[in-house]
Parts: sequence; structure tokens; C-alpha cells
Amino acid sequence: MSVGAYYYPEHWPEAQWDRDLAKMAEMGFEFTHFAEFAWAFLEPEEGRFEFGWLDRAIETAAKHGLKVILCTPTPAPPAWMGERHPEIYLIDAEGRPHGHGGRAWVSPAEPVFREYTRKIVAAMAERYGRDTRISGWQIDNEPGAPDDFSPAARTAFQAWLKSRYETIDKLNEAWGAAFWSLRYDRFEQVVIPNVSLFQGDQTSPHAVLDFRRFTADVQAEYLDRQASIIRAVAGSGQWITTNYTNITDNADPRRNRALDFISFTMYPVRGTDELGPDGFRLGSPHRMASACAFYRPIGGVTGVMELQPGQVNWAAINPQPMPGAIRMWMWHAFAGGSSFVCTYRFRHPTYGSELYHDGIVGPDGVTPSRGGLEFARVIEEMRRLRTLYDPAAQMPERLAARRTGFLWSHENLWDLDNHKQTSLWDTWRHRFIYQAAVKSAGAPLEFVGEEDDFSRFPFLIAPAYQLMDEALIAKLKAHVENGGHLVLSCRSGQKDKNGRLPETPWAGRLRPLMGAEVEFHDVLLGTGRGHVGRGKASYEWNVWADVLRPETGTTVEAEYSDQFYAGKAAATVRRLGRGTVRYIGVETKDGALEREIVRAMYKEAGIAIDDLPPGVYVEWRDGFFTAVNYSSSPAQVRSAAGSEILIGRTPLLPAEVLV
Repeated sequence: MSVGAYYYPEHWPEAQWDRDLAKMAEMGFEFTHFAEFAWAFLEPEEGRFEFGWLDRAIETAAKHGLKVILCTPTPAPPAWMGERHPEIYLIDAEGRPHGHGGRAWVSPAEPVFREYTRKIVAAMAERYGRDTRISGWQIDNEPGAPDDFSPAARTAFQAWLKSRYETIDKLNEAWGAAFWSLRYDRFEQVVIPNVSLFQGDQTSPHAVLDFRRFTADVQAEYLDRQASIIRAVAGSGQWITTNYTNITDNADPRRNRALDFISFTMYPVRGTDELGPDGFRLGSPHRMASACAFYRPIGGVTGVMELQPGQVNWAAINPQPMPGAIRMWMWHAFAGGSSFVCTYRFRHPTYGSELYHDGIVGPDGVTPSRGGLEFARVIEEMRRLRTLYDPAAQMPERLAARRTGFLWSHENLWDLDNHKQTSLWDTWRHRFIYQAAVKSAGAPLEFVGEEDDFSRFPFLIAPAYQLMDEALIAKLKAHVENGGHLVLSCRSGQKDKNGRLPETPWAGRLRPLMGAEVEFHDVLLGTGRGHVGRGKASYEWNVWADVLRPETGTTVEAEYSDQFYAGKAAATVRRLGRGTVRYIGVETKDGALEREIVRAMYKEAGIAIDDLPPGVYVEWRDGFFTAVNYSSSPAQVRSAAGSEILIGRTPLLPAEVLV
């Protein structure tokens, strides 16, 4: 895994560039990152491109042995562009047009902005596409696909709908437009559904789902268009990526087609309460594992384009990370399969909106920060591992036997979040409960889409998979019959792909798969304390409960202990062909029931598993086992038989690493 750092030549006197990039190389960094928000410097006047300063910066980096990742500057158009064409900015849900002074508030659907984008990207590609000092390109920055209510977006949405449905009658049918006379006579009448005006569920949820699809498609196409411009010129040695945020919402990385791979941004300490009393300094125990497992399968490669170097400035509360945490995140990125880690940023800024954002070196431009020293330490440790690397290393059979696919679709996320039914519902939390259960077993985890080959995974988890069609249900059934083991959780299979309820009993299309009927579902108040039992253990819940009626041959794994449905099934398992299907109808407060049932799936399949405490990850990569500890307590981690400890010791302390 190679390590790099962002540098902004336009932020500093040119006389300091040589000193700064020499310091970067001295600390062991192997590449740097230029031009991300530099449009005003690259094109100070319309049509007049200024590349001399960037040429000199690239030359200085090369002088010190640093490769360069070049970034298209499209998140931050110059003032002259907005002055001449205010229509390039998106309009938010309250009808307010954005303008110059921030970043990423432009409309990727707006034709004028798209043309300016084409010109700057083409000019950069022509100048640097065959430059061997450039190892790759980052398109845009943290593309998030925000909602856009501009006239350009509405026109593009109408065209998107016409392409999808062909006739207005088909659109009206898909959207259930008979409800409240929401029907349209022609596509030109369609308005963008604005949930902020209609309080979420007071407009068509099917229209909202399509708007989410459209927004993600526009964002992906905008990125792919830039990539295609570069690829038409660039040499084969230059790769093209973008850096989605660690867990992206409105954007959908799987929609990209022209990028070589997807990278991501990762800021684990963000002022949130995490695992244990020190969790707010250690960061989320889920995000790095989730991002690596999600992004790597898309292109077969991933990397962390932005990793937090220390304290940040943008969260509601911005604490110091625990000493060692940054090093731990880097090792977790390596363990998760990242090919590189890059940090934002090398120098601590002395002006601008991110004055309190740490860098690798402090405001003086010379003194390494605590995070900078942790980066340097990992770089040195990584060099040691390179001398021991065995390219022929194969995953141990005991691990391969646990391989688990995690079925995920952003369309389910959008539909769940639009129709929560309870304010306590949190789709990300629900996903993390099941991810944590899998990782507690020490199982390799990989996110998969509906189009992927399920047969590669002995085990498959599909959490709250609400939108299903007959083809997906049949594919899941065939996977199980052929020996796969499947876990479905509450809310699965309720709706079709348009977000409509089929004319069946509730979730009735799943009945032949799960061997049980969902009688109804329930939710409790925030103070609610429902109970569900499994064996002698009892678990609390209040978010969601599917009440199940199992068929003959289906076994009850857990049942409700109270409410008016006490004694009814909360979780079931049935054998189907050579495999098994489990349905966990309840979300518990601490995820402990889900953990136990997922672990039971492996055990009953005859697969030996680990028993890792929450927040402790052990991953295998390239012949190396890497363990990290996000919990606030020491953890015992057993080394595999015949292995040698290279780094660290056990018990594994919080924020520590064992290799």
C-alpha cells in the first residue's frame, strides 16, 4: 500500500514548494495530489488557460521522487463563470439558488456548466495525459449528488423519465398517480418531487425514488463524461478514479461505468459517540470496514483518497483522535485491501474555512503533527512488509469457507429513508448491525449487487432488502437450493422495484423462500422496551418488528415475549434444498440477537468461526493477518498457527495494531 498527501501549490508562496515537497519525500510519502479546487488558477479568464504554475509544481514533485495524482477542478468554478452564467448553480429544496463562495453547489445537469467542464478537462488531458510523472486522475471531489431543483435539472428529469417509461401512461401507472389525482398528461408537466415542501410522505414516494435514481445517474454520467475525455488522450499508464465519501447517500458509485476503480474519503472521528467511553476519539468501528468491502469489488481495486490526519474542523464537535488511532485506520485500510492511502492534507492551512483542520505538518510548514508522525511510522512499517510479501499467498481454506456476500442496493436505502414508518429507523445502523455480526466471526465480507454472481459466497446477507422483483427472489432461492445460506432481515421483500406493494399478502412473494408469513409489523415509541427471547436469553427492541407465522418445517429461532403478540415468532430458519434461509424480523437495540443468529448460521453449516469482540477486526490480506481495535478495552487476539508476529502484541490495546 503506497501513501501520499494532498498539496496545494496555489496556497503557498512558490519559494516554499521545494522545501515542502522535499519534506514530504523525507517523511516517506510516495505521491502527492494537485489541482483539486484550482479552477480559478487554471482558467483565470474564460478560455485563457494558465498551466505554467502547475508545470513547475509537477516538476518539483518529480525532483523529489513524488508521483502526482492530478485532479479535475470542477467542484469549484471561478467567479467569472457564475457572474456570466448564474444558472450553473443548483437550486435547493427551498428555492434558493446557490452561488460563488463555496464548493460543489453546481448543477451537473446544466448544459453551460457541462460545456465549461468539457473544456477545462480536455485542456488538462491534452497537456498532462501522456505525462509519465502523473500516475492517475481524480475526477471532481467527493461527488455527493445533492438534490437539484433548477430548471435544467427539471428538464433533464423529464427527459430521463421519458426514456425510462416511454409513455406518460406507463409513468402514471408506475407512480400510482391515481392517488390524489397526481396523474400527468405529458412529461413536460412533471415537477421534481420536493419532500421538504410536502413533509416527506405527502408526495408520491415512487416519484421520489425515481428522482433519487435520476440524481445518481446524472452524477455518475457527469463523472464518466470527464473520464472519457481524459481516456481519449491519456496514456494507458494513467488510471482514473473519483473519491466518494466513505458512506455516500444520494450518489451511487455502482452507476459509474468509465472509471477504472472507485476510491473514498474517510474521516472516522467526527464528533459522534461510538463504541465505549473512548469511542469518540477512536472513530466509528464500522466505516473503514464497510467502505473497503463496498468499494473494492466495484473495480477490483480501491484506496483511501482522503484519510483524516488529526483533528478536523467541520463536525459539530471536533475532538482530538486518540494517539495511535490514525495509524490504526491506515492499517485497517491495508487490511481491507486498499492499494493506497492519501491524506488531506500535508500542510495545516493558515487561512480559509478549514483553519482548524490538521495537516501532516503544522502551520509553520515544517514541524510534523502527531498525525504526521503516525503516517511516517506506518510508511516505514509498510516498507518492512514489502520485503516479506509473497505474491503466491493464498487465503487459508478456513477463511475462504466463511466468505460472505452482503447484498446492497442504494435504491433500497433511498426507499427505506423516504418511507421510514418510524423516526427511529436508521438504515445505516441496521446495515452496520449485520456487518458487525459477520465480522465478529472473522469472515471475509464483500458487498455484492443483484447482478453479481452469488455462487462465489457460501453465505449471503440481505439486510432490510425492501425492493425485490420476482427475478431477484428466484435468484436467491436458486442460490439457497444449491447450498447457499441466506439471512434476510426485517422489511425485506415488501415492495416491488417501483416501491409499490404487490397485490399479495404482506411480503407474500417471500413466503416460498422463507417458509413463513409476515402477519404484520409493529414499531414502538422511543422509550419503548419490547422483548424478544432466544433460548434463555432476552433482548430489547423498539425500532421494528415483523411478526411471523412459520409454515410446517420452518423452525422458530426467536419469539416475542410481550406486546399483544407474545409467543409469536420473531426469527425463523428453514432448510431449502441444500441450503438454509433465515429471516430475522426484529431489530434489537444492541444488535446482540442478530449477532447470535448470524453466528449460528456459520456454526450449523459446520464452519469454524472466530469470536471477536465488537470493534475488533482481524483481516487476511496477501499472507498477512492484521488486527485493529476500535473498542475502549484491551482484546485478546489469537495468532494463527504457524504465524509470526511482525508488529504489535497481544492483548491488543485500543487504537493498537497487530500484524
